[in-house]
Amino acid sequence: MKNTHKLVLVSVLAALYNVPAMAASCLPGGSAASPTLICTAVDSGNINDNRDNLAVTIQSDAQIVRASGRPVQLGGSNQSVNNQGLLESGDSDGIRGKGANLTIDNSGTIRGGDRGIRLQDNADNFTLINRESGKIFAENQAVRLDDDFALENAQITNYGLIESANGRAIQTRGPGSTVVNYGTLRGGEEVIEAREDFTLENRGTIALNGLSWDADTKTWTNAGATDDEDGVQFASGEANNYGVILGSDDGIDIDEGKVTNHATGVIVSTGSASDPLDGGNGIDVDSLYEPLVGEVREAGPLTIVNEGYIEGVMAIGTDGASTSEITIENSGTLVGRSGKAIELSPTQGNSSLLLTGNSEIIGDVIFGSGNDKLIIDGLTSTSGKFSTGIFDGAAGDNSIFFNDFSLSDILSFEIADALVYLSLGVASNELFSGKFTNFSSWTFGSDGTFSTEELASRFINPSAVPLPAALPLFAFGLFGLWAGRARLLG
Repeated sequence: MKNTHKLVLVSVLAALYNVPAMAASCLPGGSAASPTLICTAVDSGNINDNRDNLAVTIQSDAQIVRASGRPVQLGGSNQSVNNQGLLESGDSDGIRGKGANLTIDNSGTIRGGDRGIRLQDNADNFTLINRESGKIFAENQAVRLDDDFALENAQITNYGLIESANGRAIQTRGPGSTVVNYGTLRGGEEVIEAREDFTLENRGTIALNGLSWDADTKTWTNAGATDDEDGVQFASGEANNYGVILGSDDGIDIDEGKVTNHATGVIVSTGSASDPLDGGNGIDVDSLYEPLVGEVREAGPLTIVNEGYIEGVMAIGTDGASTSEITIENSGTLVGRSGKAIELSPTQGNSSLLLTGNSEIIGDVIFGSGNDKLIIDGLTSTSGKFSTGIFDGAAGDNSIFFNDFSLSDILSFEIADALVYLSLGVASNELFSGKFTNFSSWTFGSDGTFSTEELASRFINPSAVPLPAALPLFAFGLFGLWAGRARLLG
């Protein structure tokens, strides 16, 4: 009998010894008005809390790791999460929030089998600060605000890494979202997708998985990025780029607003890994304004200021049905791998292009049907050419303004096959030359405005209209110039 009791006791102790320890609870604190939870254990328990004003801290040695389910779910208003540790779900979201004014301050790691951070219901005014040591990973969207709820005024600032294996790094389609990036954003599809009244400031890298940029050689590499995906896509607002934006379709896809690519900025559409001409534009302009809230309509005006580097099949291009007014200012470099640097829609409204500073254009510039303006003012480029291609005003009443030049600076004015060949200089030293077609008026400084016929009568010898010697080599030379820019294709 005694032996039996001993056997039972041994069996019970053995069973208890082999039972996994229960997950430790995060430590409660604070007050009823301002409650707190502090997680310190390696295996802390899940958090599911709807109390308003709750402040959650996951310390650096703490982990909430689950094969399924959400490590953290919050539903109250004015809640905050300070994550210094590890939050991980095998099949769901790392953090799901449903209340207004949620703030997440991450210096640890958040990993979602589905989404890293997901916002729903009433989660307007969301704030995320991802610190330099912070990492947010997901299979699908790394940070997602569900568009069913039109969540407004998200503020996302990234100093670290936000990366999605298959989806977007950031999807925030509600009105008034802002993304400020100093770190790295990567995704398997559009890296950032937003809609109306969006603000972007990029000082880091925004790129599809598989795309990279070498600042020393100024070349890109496509090591198998998903085809036909944008770097950044939004409907309206403003983007200021000081860093690098890379897409396999468009670098930036926009309906209306303003894009400024600053002197250090790079915006590139790489095309597919096998064909750099099978892609989109550095900046692509859509014909329709498509907000999450409100009616779809024709897109409104857009301003593009380039002080840096923009490249694509076309550096700047528009949808075939686009009608908006587009204003472009270029003091940087525009490269069109197709031979067209800028191509506006045949139905484009009144548009203008200003060449200033160190402007360099590789390829043709083709305007639309509006009354368009080409303005040369303050040009200091040493390239010697307004463009390697042709400026085509297309339909409409189109004008050219040489604000820094006078009639006396014209070295040659020649016409052949509807193309005007113009060279300008000082004291017979050529400074700039260009090829133009479909422009009806020419303004030179304070000398006034002249028609093409008036300039022809002043500068052309009617008995001999020679073609420039280099004309037969132009097409071959433009291709060679593009081909000479080394491209590393994965």
